[in-house]
Amino acid sequence: MSDHESVRHLLALSAAGLLDAAEERLVREHARQCARCAAKLDDYATLSAGLSALPCPLLLPDLLRRTNSVVAAELDRRQGAALAGGAAVFALAFVLVIGLTLRIVGGDTAALWWLVWVAVSSVFGAASALALASRRRLERNML
Repeated sequence: MSDHESVRHLLALSAAGLLDAAEERLVREHARQCARCAAKLDDYATLSAGLSALPCPLLLPDLLRRTNSVVAAELDRRQGAALAGGAAVFALAFVLVIGLTLRIVGGDTAALWWLVWVAVSSVFGAASALALASRRRLERNML
């Protein structure tokens, strides 16, 4: 891309005051040498000034409340997911340690019963988690 093309893409940003110092200097130097870009920069500056003069609409209180609740729910979801992941890792380590301990102390039969009990309780726990997650999804959709 030529210097002219790269500067042409920066003209609107320059008029809005959104460029860093180096880019702004590049645009200003090019606009001094290129009448077409200087005219376009002036057009953009006029447009930017006109847009800045327009009144800014006020936020609806209900919109702000709903947005804040959605953001808070997303933060809760992420924190809950991190906590659930940590709890799952801890539970897996706990199951393995207890299973190995029972195998050493009580033999293979005790370890097998332990693993059966863990599997059954894990299935019920997963079903409960899915039921709670679907209920939370319904509550979120009501917002």
